[in-house]
Amino acid sequence: MSQGRKDEPESVLFIPSADIYRHIPKTHFYETLGRVLDLEFVRELTRPVYAEKLGRPSLDPVVFFKCMLVAFFENIVYDTELEFRIADSLTIRKFLGYCLDERTPDESTLRKTRQRMPEEAFRAVGDYVLDVCCSHSLLKGRALGTDSTLVDASASMDSLRHKELGCSYEEFVLALRRQDSPDATKSEARQADRRREGKASNSEWESGTDPEAKIMQHSDGHTHLSYKVDTTVDLETGVIVSAGADLANVSDQSDCLQRVDEAIEALAKRGLEPEVVVADKGHHSGGNLAGIAERGLVPLISSPNHNRGNPGFERDDFRYDQEHDWVICPEGQILYRQCKRDSSSRHYKAKGRACKGCPNFGVCTRNPRGRAVSISVHEEEVKANRERVRGEGTRPLMQIRRQRGEAPFGHFKSFGGMRRMSGRGLSFANKKALMAAAGWNLLILMGALTRTASLGVIRALIYFTEALLKGLRGLLRASWPQGPPKQQGEHPGYPTQLSPSMINQNTPLSGGC
Repeated sequence: MSQGRKDEPESVLFIPSADIYRHIPKTHFYETLGRVLDLEFVRELTRPVYAEKLGRPSLDPVVFFKCMLVAFFENIVYDTELEFRIADSLTIRKFLGYCLDERTPDESTLRKTRQRMPEEAFRAVGDYVLDVCCSHSLLKGRALGTDSTLVDASASMDSLRHKELGCSYEEFVLALRRQDSPDATKSEARQADRRREGKASNSEWESGTDPEAKIMQHSDGHTHLSYKVDTTVDLETGVIVSAGADLANVSDQSDCLQRVDEAIEALAKRGLEPEVVVADKGHHSGGNLAGIAERGLVPLISSPNHNRGNPGFERDDFRYDQEHDWVICPEGQILYRQCKRDSSSRHYKAKGRACKGCPNFGVCTRNPRGRAVSISVHEEEVKANRERVRGEGTRPLMQIRRQRGEAPFGHFKSFGGMRRMSGRGLSFANKKALMAAAGWNLLILMGALTRTASLGVIRALIYFTEALLKGLRGLLRASWPQGPPKQQGEHPGYPTQLSPSMINQNTPLSGGC
């Protein structure tokens, strides 16, 4: 093979449009996705958002939602990157319906369209993708797993402002330090502020650029302004049934039932009924357990271990006396009912002198006023749930939740363009979460279609092989009408045995094949 040389390209006047995309295989991801995804209903859905005649023509809403899916598939965070990627890729141009001489959407158009597009349109796209997954038997709906994660907001911690004083965090820390040391510098103030308790509280501070973002510490230890993304997953297939975003300081306990209701409603529209709800210990509370049971579902929520292996008595070591409405500790001391406004639990406390005279004082409790114990009003549900999650039969389901329930978050942050939010506000975070859920479900759908196509090829090969073997059997029957010889020596063309002289002299075998 001789060495080739690439000449300088010559400008041409006409380029056949069919030749541009000829090298793209029909099995390409976007080619297959274009045959499956039909978003034409979005135009009629979003028609009230646009004017009939006034203004310049806007970006096609179908193209806009496809661009949002491309941002998820290509792991693009910012619209400026998305603008370049769309203009640079032939496959994405074809997926969006743009020729080479057409101008693709720019960053400003994508950003403004997202801001003005209502959340109902994003939710409708997610529902359509869920319907497509359901039509391909990818939605079972029997076991649900719910979880959440924190995503960094598009706001810096330097943008924090005190709600009452209006100063920045650095100015506040410096003024606080100079009350003790008038000549303190900024570096000394920051050093002294590291161990201060209660700093950067959401009740005192808010971002000047994104007021809805909340200060939260993530699982990896870093603290940042954040939003919370929730998903509810079908544990049998991994398809996301419902998704959304909320303020970062909203606990999983407080919105657990809301997410369960959204998933139940989404499944009911498709004629499915869930049976089990699985969650981690962040969702554990007596109210959530009772609420899930009232909805006719079986709750499987990891039970937290408050003692965590430390010496002392756990909550289960205390016995409740229903007749006298008090609690008895393992040493026989009585914990009396306390009057508190907390309607979710009953609080009991021992007398201080009884605990001080106990041999376990300092291990059971160090409070000189006595040991306190709280009992949930849903104590029976809590005990029943603890027995379920610790049973051998439910352990596989709890492990599946850790895999399929948390898998979307890892993909969102690593490969789905959600390392951080590129826009501001809870509405942007909710739209981003809805499109990420739709993209995740499309990935599962594409994987299922690919496996189905591969199985079809394998079945075709098996069918062809069986037909070939059947034809060979017919030829053999035609050659041997009375059947093949049972022994090699019975056929006149084969020798009965091979002697060493025949092998050494290379003597040809009579009637050889």
